[in-house]
Amino acid sequence: MPRSTSLTATEFEGHLAYLKHNNYTVVDLGSAIASVQQGTALPEKAIVITFDDAWRDIYLHGFPLLKKYDYPFTVFVNTDPVDQNNRHAMTWDMLRDLKKHGVTLANHTKDHDYLVRKPMYDQQWLTAILDNINTAQQRLTDETGPVPKWLAYPFGEYNDQLKRALKDQGYIAFGQQSGGVAKFSDWQALPRFPAAGIYSSLKTLKTKLASQPLPAHYAAFANPVIRTDQAGQSQPILNVELSKAQRLGVRQQLSCFIVGKRQMPAWKGKMNFSIQANEALGKGRNRYNCTAPIWGQKNYYWLSHQWLVYGGEAPPKE
Repeated sequence: MPRSTSLTATEFEGHLAYLKHNNYTVVDLGSAIASVQQGTALPEKAIVITFDDAWRDIYLHGFPLLKKYDYPFTVFVNTDPVDQNNRHAMTWDMLRDLKKHGVTLANHTKDHDYLVRKPMYDQQWLTAILDNINTAQQRLTDETGPVPKWLAYPFGEYNDQLKRALKDQGYIAFGQQSGGVAKFSDWQALPRFPAAGIYSSLKTLKTKLASQPLPAHYAAFANPVIRTDQAGQSQPILNVELSKAQRLGVRQQLSCFIVGKRQMPAWKGKMNFSIQANEALGKGRNRYNCTAPIWGQKNYYWLSHQWLVYGGEAPPKE
């Protein structure tokens, strides 16, 4: 698998050992979602583990390690490679074996296509995308039994129109912007921290694992797709309204990072700030990441929003 989206078994066991030795509780994703939505307490250092794609390496190398540590996990499955007997993908028997051992299987579309890198966002587009998602949901159900209505967006890419349609159909959806989950999160664009490729180093992962989501109204964030072929603003403004007041010291120390460069937000009052790139964002995926120290603690708040700058051209091969 590509190094940019994977890690070695040795690195992965290092992550698992760190969680165990530092008293993290790895929680089943379904239990975590239910607790957060219902407002019931989770362990103080609770995390979940997810994998995207049904790559065979997960079964051959990841699964034995997770059994060794007795950690639950979720695999988001794109079903076409499984149906096509792709040699790099798990088989349905492997997926059924995972499920027999308590692993949660969920939806990652049929074919891992780009969902929003399309010429038009009309009803024909939306119908085709929902058909893709619902077909994968049905294949998972047919082959492995009932699965939750959860979707991991391929490449973490979505737009507001798709989010609304998925909410109407009862899906919870996950992006690839970084951060933790709380009751105030956007439940059709939940964040996750990557822990592979350049993000696999425990030196930086430790800080992310200890972070908390900045209390804000995430569902009100701007549409993440910037269409340059439709006069889209490639220096987009992210307006953030906090859902919980923060001390002046926290507000003063909040800083954001855009394409690796630090940038201070503009506060419009105690509960509102905005952030805008100083330069035009490049084509493809970009992120605004903002962090601030938590008053009285050693760890940090974290907020992230992914932008897709897209000009209507054919999607890249990834």
